Amino acid sequence: MKIKSILFFFITLILVGCKTDDIVWLDGQWEGVGCQLDLEENNTWSISLEIDVYQQSFEIQYPSLECSGQWELVEYSYNRAVFNELILENTNTCIKEGTVIITKVDENHISFSYYIIDGEDVLAFSTLKRK
Repeated sequence: MKIKSILFFFITLILVGCKTDDIVWLDGQWEGVGCQLDLEENNTWSISLEIDVYQQSFEIQYPSLECSGQWELVEYSYNRAVFNELILENTNTCIKEGTVIITKVDENHISFSYYIIDGEDVLAFSTLKRK
Protein backbone atom coordinates (compact mmCIF):
# COMPACT_ATOMS: atom_id res chain seq x y z
CA MET A 1 0.00 0.00 0.00
CA LYS A 2 2.84 2.38 0.85
CA ILE A 3 4.48 1.72 -2.53
CA LYS A 4 1.20 2.55 -4.32
CA SER A 5 0.96 5.85 -2.42
CA ILE A 6 4.52 6.80 -3.31
CA LEU A 7 4.00 5.81 -6.94
CA PHE A 8 0.76 7.82 -7.09
CA PHE A 9 2.57 10.85 -5.64
CA PHE A 10 5.35 10.72 -8.25
CA ILE A 11 2.96 10.19 -11.15
CA THR A 12 0.88 13.15 -9.99
CA LEU A 13 4.03 15.26 -9.65
CA ILE A 14 5.12 14.36 -13.18
CA LEU A 15 1.69 15.12 -14.65
CA VAL A 16 1.45 18.48 -12.89
CA GLY A 17 4.93 19.35 -14.14
CA CYS A 18 3.96 18.44 -17.69
CA LYS A 19 0.86 20.61 -17.50
CA THR A 20 2.91 23.60 -16.40
CA ASP A 21 5.34 22.94 -19.25
CA ASP A 22 2.44 23.09 -21.72
CA ILE A 23 1.79 26.73 -20.81
CA VAL A 24 5.32 27.92 -19.97
CA TRP A 25 5.32 29.89 -23.26
CA LEU A 26 2.93 32.33 -21.58
CA ASP A 27 5.10 33.01 -18.52
CA GLY A 28 6.33 36.60 -18.17
CA GLN A 29 5.26 40.19 -18.69
CA TRP A 30 3.36 41.29 -21.79
CA GLU A 31 2.28 44.71 -23.08
CA GLY A 32 0.22 46.09 -25.91
CA VAL A 33 -2.68 48.25 -27.01
CA GLY A 34 -6.20 46.86 -27.12
CA CYS A 35 -8.86 47.82 -29.63
CA GLN A 36 -12.56 47.61 -28.74
CA LEU A 37 -14.85 47.00 -31.68
CA ASP A 38 -18.12 48.43 -30.32
CA LEU A 39 -16.75 51.94 -29.60
CA GLU A 40 -16.34 54.70 -32.18
CA GLU A 41 -14.32 57.00 -29.90
CA ASN A 42 -11.68 56.15 -27.31
CA ASN A 43 -11.62 52.61 -28.64
CA THR A 44 -7.97 51.86 -27.79
CA TRP A 45 -6.39 51.32 -24.37
CA SER A 46 -3.16 49.99 -22.91
CA ILE A 47 -2.77 46.41 -21.67
CA SER A 48 -0.23 45.09 -19.18
CA LEU A 49 -0.30 41.39 -18.38
CA GLU A 50 1.88 39.62 -15.82
CA ILE A 51 1.83 35.83 -15.70
CA ASP A 52 3.65 33.44 -13.40
CA VAL A 53 2.59 29.97 -14.54
CA TYR A 54 4.43 28.26 -11.69
CA GLN A 55 2.52 30.26 -9.07
CA GLN A 56 -0.71 30.16 -11.15
CA SER A 57 -0.81 33.98 -10.99
CA PHE A 58 -2.49 35.82 -13.87
CA GLU A 59 -2.75 39.58 -13.31
CA ILE A 60 -4.22 41.96 -15.88
CA GLN A 61 -4.05 45.74 -15.95
CA TYR A 62 -5.54 48.26 -18.32
CA PRO A 63 -3.46 51.28 -17.20
CA SER A 64 -5.06 53.91 -19.44
CA LEU A 65 -8.51 52.87 -18.13
CA GLU A 66 -7.26 52.55 -14.55
CA CYS A 67 -8.69 49.02 -14.33
CA SER A 68 -7.09 45.85 -13.08
CA GLY A 69 -8.04 42.34 -12.14
CA GLN A 70 -7.20 38.69 -12.30
CA TRP A 71 -7.62 35.88 -14.74
CA GLU A 72 -8.63 32.33 -13.90
CA LEU A 73 -7.18 29.67 -16.19
CA VAL A 74 -9.97 27.57 -17.70
CA GLU A 75 -8.12 25.47 -20.27
CA TYR A 76 -4.86 25.48 -22.18
CA SER A 77 -2.67 23.70 -24.69
CA TYR A 78 0.79 24.16 -26.16
CA ASN A 79 -0.27 27.33 -28.06
CA ARG A 80 -3.62 28.52 -26.64
CA ALA A 81 -5.07 29.43 -23.24
CA VAL A 82 -8.60 30.38 -22.17
CA PHE A 83 -9.22 32.55 -19.11
CA ASN A 84 -12.15 34.00 -17.22
CA GLU A 85 -11.41 37.64 -16.45
CA LEU A 86 -12.59 39.34 -13.27
CA ILE A 87 -11.98 43.08 -12.98
CA LEU A 88 -11.46 44.04 -9.33
CA GLU A 89 -10.55 47.73 -9.66
CA ASN A 90 -12.67 50.34 -11.45
CA THR A 91 -15.60 48.27 -12.67
CA ASN A 92 -17.33 51.51 -13.70
CA THR A 93 -14.94 51.86 -16.62
CA CYS A 94 -14.20 48.22 -17.48
CA ILE A 95 -16.55 45.29 -17.97
CA LYS A 96 -16.42 43.27 -14.75
CA GLU A 97 -16.38 39.75 -16.24
CA GLY A 98 -15.39 38.28 -19.56
CA THR A 99 -13.57 35.52 -21.37
CA VAL A 100 -10.10 35.97 -22.84
CA ILE A 101 -8.44 33.67 -25.34
CA ILE A 102 -4.68 33.99 -25.67
CA THR A 103 -2.94 32.42 -28.66
CA LYS A 104 0.80 32.08 -29.13
CA VAL A 105 2.03 33.87 -32.25
CA ASP A 106 5.76 33.34 -31.61
CA GLU A 107 8.15 33.43 -28.65
CA ASN A 108 7.67 37.18 -28.14
CA HIS A 109 4.09 37.82 -29.29
CA ILE A 110 0.63 36.60 -28.27
CA SER A 111 -2.81 37.48 -29.56
CA PHE A 112 -5.51 38.60 -27.12
CA SER A 113 -9.21 38.12 -27.91
CA TYR A 114 -11.85 39.32 -25.43
CA TYR A 115 -15.43 38.08 -25.31
CA ILE A 116 -18.31 39.02 -23.03
CA ILE A 117 -19.18 35.91 -21.01
CA ASP A 118 -21.31 33.62 -23.19
CA GLY A 119 -20.70 35.94 -26.13
CA GLU A 120 -19.98 34.57 -29.57
CA ASP A 121 -18.29 37.60 -31.09
CA VAL A 122 -14.96 39.15 -30.23
CA LEU A 123 -15.47 42.46 -28.41
CA ALA A 124 -11.82 43.51 -28.24
CA PHE A 125 -8.45 42.29 -29.49
CA SER A 126 -4.73 42.97 -29.35
CA THR A 127 -1.31 41.61 -30.06
CA LEU A 128 0.87 41.72 -26.95
CA LYS A 129 4.66 41.79 -26.95
CA ARG A 130 6.88 40.19 -24.33
CA LYS A 131 8.41 42.87 -22.15
